[in-house]
Amino acid sequence: MALAGCSPAEGSTGIALLLGVALPLVAYGFHALGQLRVQRQTESTLRALRQELRLRREIDTAWNWRSDARHGLLQWQGPGQADKLPPPTELATLETALRPLLQPGRSFLALPLHLPAPLASSAAAGRHWRVSACACVDDTGAFDGFVGRAESSEAEHHLQATAASLQAALAVAGGGALAWDEGTGYVIQQLATPTLAPWPGAAPGRPLAECVAPLGEPVAAALRDIARQPAGTRLDVAGWQLQRFDAAPGVDGLWLAPLPAAAPSGGSEAEQFSMTVSHDLRAPIRVVEGFTRIVKEDYGQLLDRVGNDHLDRVLGAAARMNLMIDALLTLARLSTQPLARQPVNLSQLAQYVVEDLRRHAPERQADIEIEPNLTAHGDPTLLRLVLENLLGNAWKYTSRCARTQIALRTVMQGAQRSFEVRDNGAGFDMRSADRLFGLFQRLHSTNDFPGHGVGLASVRRIVQRHGGTIWAEAEVGRGAVFHFTLPG
Repeated sequence: MALAGCSPAEGSTGIALLLGVALPLVAYGFHALGQLRVQRQTESTLRALRQELRLRREIDTAWNWRSDARHGLLQWQGPGQADKLPPPTELATLETALRPLLQPGRSFLALPLHLPAPLASSAAAGRHWRVSACACVDDTGAFDGFVGRAESSEAEHHLQATAASLQAALAVAGGGALAWDEGTGYVIQQLATPTLAPWPGAAPGRPLAECVAPLGEPVAAALRDIARQPAGTRLDVAGWQLQRFDAAPGVDGLWLAPLPAAAPSGGSEAEQFSMTVSHDLRAPIRVVEGFTRIVKEDYGQLLDRVGNDHLDRVLGAAARMNLMIDALLTLARLSTQPLARQPVNLSQLAQYVVEDLRRHAPERQADIEIEPNLTAHGDPTLLRLVLENLLGNAWKYTSRCARTQIALRTVMQGAQRSFEVRDNGAGFDMRSADRLFGLFQRLHSTNDFPGHGVGLASVRRIVQRHGGTIWAEAEVGRGAVFHFTLPG
């Protein structure tokens, strides 16, 4: 059919021209609509991604950081913080601490990072961190720095310090177990050797609820009951005592130990002292701790960071006071506990202690020399406590050395044989050596090296009860050596 007023040939030519113009326009229109649809989908996807990233950033508790190819920090951003760097002094501290981890230029996961002091911009996180990093490359494939995350390990560090400070009490209390509840129920962390005989099945790493079945239903029921009680609560049931305490912020601790044999009416002066310390001194601490916790839980959201920090300091001081009371009880028991005299292989005990130290800090580079076949005559439990304190101190005070060096060996002091524990750590000023073995006496700041000033006082008491002596020599920054004598 031809167009009106046109010949058939002319009509066909007009239709062809019309289609030649219209079809590209229609195709372009569909292409534009498609592009618009893709653009809208892309914008919607980007909005969803931005919202997801914002939500993740708001609920993320980790710190994010970024470094350049020369390991200079470009970002150190805490939860909810804006994109900004810390003050220059803190930035220098972070770069100095991070640089040994970044130097190899390889990705890593959950390595420990210890700062000399807490950052003002993250004081609540403390000095101890776990850091992970992923290496980046630029368009040419060259190394372009790291992106990473940092999470506070202050609670974990506090738990380790708490466990170390309670080892003495655990060892001389006639047995017992130490357990933490990190949200899934109490799990045994340490178990004193004397406890193994009357308590089959108990072992570090096992849930406490599974291990109390051999002790009877009354003990199992007491365990369920004490989990609902405030810190400081003590329950005595079926020959066992259960006592709750704050192991770390947000982490409950439990001490489960056999009750000592009943004392005769009136008791000795030492037993009356222990009872007074255990009950009468703890009562006001429980009041301070309990009301502080109530204020923090009910009104903490109304206080600023400084106010909450003050409450945490009060709770921390109460926890330290409880540890000091435990230390007093430990020293009292050390004075009265009967000694089991028998041959003791000190080299073997030292190997056990060193294995525990390495297990808690596998990243440490350490050369530890233990002379073989060191023997003495005495109580194996108490002599292990001596080695745990002396080797543990050497391990602690060499933590800032590039490579730890510790040695346990014998030397001759004239005609007398003595043992020595030598290290290359922080040392101390010999003008203060007379304070070294005093109760609660410390020659270093708690901010530099944690502790309560109890270990060496316990060591001296044990060595003296065995008929030996102990003394120390040191130089600031060049290590220390502890000498002690024991009967052969």
